[in-house]
Amino acid sequence: MYVLKRLGAVLIRGVADMGWGVLGLLLLAYLLLAWLGLTLTGETALVDSPTTFLYYMIVTTSTVGYGDYSPVTRGGQLMVVFFIVPVGVGLFATLLGKASALVISQFTRRLNGEQSIVQKDHIVIVGFNAYTESLVGQVREEARPGQVVALCVDANAPARNPFLEQGVEYFRAASLSDETLYERASARDASLVVVDVEDDSETNLVCMHLSALVEERCRITAYVKNQMVGRLLETHCPKVNVIPSLHQKMLVKAALDPGSEEVMRLLVDADQAQTQYSTRLSGSSLPLTVERLSRRLRRQCRASLIAIRQAGEAHPVLNPDDERLLAAGDEVFYIAGRRIPPDEMARHLAAEAD
Repeated sequence: MYVLKRLGAVLIRGVADMGWGVLGLLLLAYLLLAWLGLTLTGETALVDSPTTFLYYMIVTTSTVGYGDYSPVTRGGQLMVVFFIVPVGVGLFATLLGKASALVISQFTRRLNGEQSIVQKDHIVIVGFNAYTESLVGQVREEARPGQVVALCVDANAPARNPFLEQGVEYFRAASLSDETLYERASARDASLVVVDVEDDSETNLVCMHLSALVEERCRITAYVKNQMVGRLLETHCPKVNVIPSLHQKMLVKAALDPGSEEVMRLLVDADQAQTQYSTRLSGSSLPLTVERLSRRLRRQCRASLIAIRQAGEAHPVLNPDDERLLAAGDEVFYIAGRRIPPDEMARHLAAEAD
């Protein structure tokens, strides 16, 4: 009895450890032997058609046993008792066990940031700090419906995905300079990459690597504390949009113009009711002067125009002249309670004629 138990344990462990290919071959061999045995024992009703045979085998091996089909010959009954049921139940349990283990393994890998994805036009965030939760929330609000958000972090970040409930894909590596980190996150095909790393030198290295990796259409935005690092980054990586720290400038402005620091804080604080957005112009109401555009935005959308960027210009123009003519494709920056999509803005601009 002891030998039989040991042999059974070895067989079960061997079947459980085998690959999907071997398990598939065993399952196919089992079905062929079962069909041959039922045919030779005269169970014509059970092998009358492939559908009936598969139905009977699945119902039997899963131990459901509806009873609408059953062996009627002595040989068929022995075949079911000594081969189809014991072998089938073992294979069925092994199949369910391996499938369950695969699902659990995939979930665990996703939870621990070890998985890989194949995505396009998604958003990638690099770095983890005290502001990451707020940044993830803002990005999720601005993302298109169904657009995937991926967070790439190093070993200093939590071991498990803290944003799993928000649907954020988590990718963790020993260092942000690990190239496999961005390969697993499909950063090459992302539409937007946001780099928010505590150390400016690491930000520089990450941005240089991503600039050579991502497609031309991808936008890279990086936050830096040191303006010298920011200028160096802009020189070597023109496609990176560098966001410098405003802390020192706000200190100076607060000393020279009391109250201006509060205005600057309101403009950059996304938690306020109104904040700054940008939209590209389109529609039949164009071209339009800055004066008319500003008046229509205020009247139709309760939005205040603050800057424009016309085609071919590298940087926005703050407080532009009223006479400047805007055309389709130009970008407008404004303060509003929410982002105004291009199609909605086009409808508002065409809603009335000055």
